[in-house]
Amino acid sequence: MGVTALDKPAGRWCTHFKRSRGCRIYEDRPADCRVFNCLWLLTDALDVDWKPSVCGFVLHSEAGGDRLIVECDPARPHDWRREPYRATLARWAQQGQEVLIMTGPRGVRLLPDGGTRPVRRAG
Repeated sequence: MGVTALDKPAGRWCTHFKRSRGCRIYEDRPADCRVFNCLWLLTDALDVDWKPSVCGFVLHSEAGGDRLIVECDPARPHDWRREPYRATLARWAQQGQEVLIMTGPRGVRLLPDGGTRPVRRAG
């Protein structure tokens, strides 16, 4: 995801991230980072399979929870297509949840009929 305070564009690793150690500026991270929480951390409904380091993406919501954003790791852009992720995301779309799968500036919207529509990140 993009972080305005760090001039970090979406789809690129943060320069402060170090593999296997995490954020090098965690104690001094900007407010943009402090207020963000992955949905995996916020709900008991998602088990360990949905942990970002396991599944290859981060889940967050927008529009008061009406829009689910799946932010894919650019090194693993198709991991969301594996099970149980694909079926679960498709079911949520069928139930009326807006589901956007994003890798950098491009992605797809999962449609209630099971199809997809290309989307681009705004801005």
